[in-house]
Amino acid sequence: MTVFTILAVAAAGIAFVVGRRMVRRRWHGVRDHVATKSVLATVAVVDGWRERSGAKMTPHAASHGTAARTRRRLWSAIDDAEAAVKHADETHAPVAELPAVCRSLRSVAVQLDAMLRLERRLPLSSGARPDALRSQVADVITAARDVQSAALGASSDANQPRVTSLVREARHEVELVAAAVARMRSISPT
Repeated sequence: MTVFTILAVAAAGIAFVVGRRMVRRRWHGVRDHVATKSVLATVAVVDGWRERSGAKMTPHAASHGTAARTRRRLWSAIDDAEAAVKHADETHAPVAELPAVCRSLRSVAVQLDAMLRLERRLPLSSGARPDALRSQVADVITAARDVQSAALGASSDANQPRVTSLVREARHEVELVAAAVARMRSISPT
C-alpha cells in the first residue's frame, strides 16, 4: 500500500508540474492579446471602484453585509492603518505607541476574522447573525481609521517645515528667473 501511495504522490507531482508548464505557455501566448488586456483593465477599474466606495462607508455600514465582504473591509482598514503608521515612522514623525496599537488591532482582527468565518456558516434564513460581533467589527474599523488619521496627521506635521522651505525656495528661484528674463529684455535690442 505504501508503494502505491508513493507512486500516486509522484504522479500527482509530475502532473502538477506538467500542467503548470502548459498553463504558463498558454498564458504567455494570450496575455498580450487585446481582449485579455481589456478584461484585465476592466477588472482593475471595477476593483478600484469597489475599493474607493468601500473607503467612503461608515464603519457601521462596513461591518454589515456578507461575512466575506466584512472580513475584506476589516483587513483593509487594518492594512491602511499599518501602512500609515509605517510611513509616519519612516518620515520620523512622532508615532508614540501607534505601532503597538496596530499590532493589537491586528491580533483582535484575527479573532474577529475567525468568528466571521464561523458566522458565514449560519443559515441566512435563521436571522441569527450576531449583532455584537458586527458591532465589534465596526469598533475595530473605527479604531483602525482613527490610528490611520493620527499617523497621517503626524506625517503631515512632520513634513510641513520641509514643504514650506521647498515652496519658499521655488518662489525665490521663480523670482530670480523672472528678474533675469526682464533684464535680458531690457538689454536686447529690439
